[in-house]
Amino acid sequence: MSFKHWQYTFTNGMPLAEQQETYNKLVVPESKTVSWDGLGKDARVDFKRAHVPLLFVSGSEDHIMPASLNYDNYKKYKHESSVTDYKEFPGRNHLAMSQPDWQEDADYILSWLNSN
Repeated sequence: MSFKHWQYTFTNGMPLAEQQETYNKLVVPESKTVSWDGLGKDARVDFKRAHVPLLFVSGSEDHIMPASLNYDNYKKYKHESSVTDYKEFPGRNHLAMSQPDWQEDADYILSWLNSN
């Protein structure tokens, strides 16, 4: 993945130095076919089936998994006795846990886990 693509997809809105640091630290060579393995028939989800508590989190500035798409996925889970929630964090990109306010996000998630 090029640095320019990394900037758009994962670290948009972050200072240039942080973008470069995370790129150098996190980007590794990989097969372009790896991510396609999860798209076959074995990866199908039965949205009406009972499931463990499920929290969908999104960042309003995420380019790779936009909040609207994440919210649409959340709405698909329809089992009446299963807990499913959604939380959008404003101003967060896809690399939310590397942003300065990551603790706020983690605290919310931890609180949600403890209440479910």
